[in-house]
Amino acid sequence: MIKIIEYIERGLIWGIILLMSLILVLAFVDIVYVIKEKALAPPLFIIDANGLMSLFSLFLVLLIGLELLETVKTYLKDDIVHVEFIILVAIIAISRKAIVWDFKQYTTEQLVGLAIMILALGTTYFLVKKADVTIKLKKGSRQDQQ
Repeated sequence: MIKIIEYIERGLIWGIILLMSLILVLAFVDIVYVIKEKALAPPLFIIDANGLMSLFSLFLVLLIGLELLETVKTYLKDDIVHVEFIILVAIIAISRKAIVWDFKQYTTEQLVGLAIMILALGTTYFLVKKADVTIKLKKGSRQDQQ
């Protein structure tokens, strides 16, 4: 019975990898399309600040997807969840929010909350890298490994 569950788990992970790859390819095509549209719109080859911010946002979303794909691939290959990859995805996601932040739309308290999240994630990443710890997940058990 456990073997069947492991085969199902492997199949699901492969499905996630294939779907994420497809989504990332489509996101890349979308980025190319948006760049083409913005560059060819009058005035030619001029992209304003708002256009650049939306492009950077698209690039960062693609980067988040690539990091998530790397995490799933690592789990499939080694049965290891690298905590630093997960934290990096969170840092990139929060950084994306900070980069495209519209100061007219959000309050100071929300900006402080974002800053606290960035600080907490940066500290966590530093501590995880300094400790050099990965969490090994194998057949339902959890072990710390250095």
